[in-house]
Amino acid sequence: MTDDREFLRDELIAVAAAVVPDQRPVVTHDPGPVNPAALFDGRGPATVCRITVETGNPSAPDPAAAVHAAAEVLRARGWTAEVAAEENGHHRVVASRNGFDVAVHAWSTDWRITFIGETPIGKTPSA
Repeated sequence: MTDDREFLRDELIAVAAAVVPDQRPVVTHDPGPVNPAALFDGRGPATVCRITVETGNPSAPDPAAAVHAAAEVLRARGWTAEVAAEENGHHRVVASRNGFDVAVHAWSTDWRITFIGETPIGKTPSA
């Protein structure tokens, strides 16, 4: 699980840095492995890591260009990426690779670009 988490974090930071090279990406959410089933009935032995990275160019925001650039960078790094149709100023890319999932979000009303990723489901480490 640690290797998956580090891989995902490194990928999100690298893609964000390539999309907006003049800015430093910031990890805004990385709580570590979580058991999503624990929120429901607690039976799920699987864990995932969810990580969020943000960046953007406040002086020249272009959400459509940002998501298209993110898709290209993800593809160049071995991800399958699809740009979704724009919805009410929301631009996004969804990508996957070997069980990892990534979504890139940008809005016409905000200069920030948000990169959200989730690791493949893994087993809870034994004590």
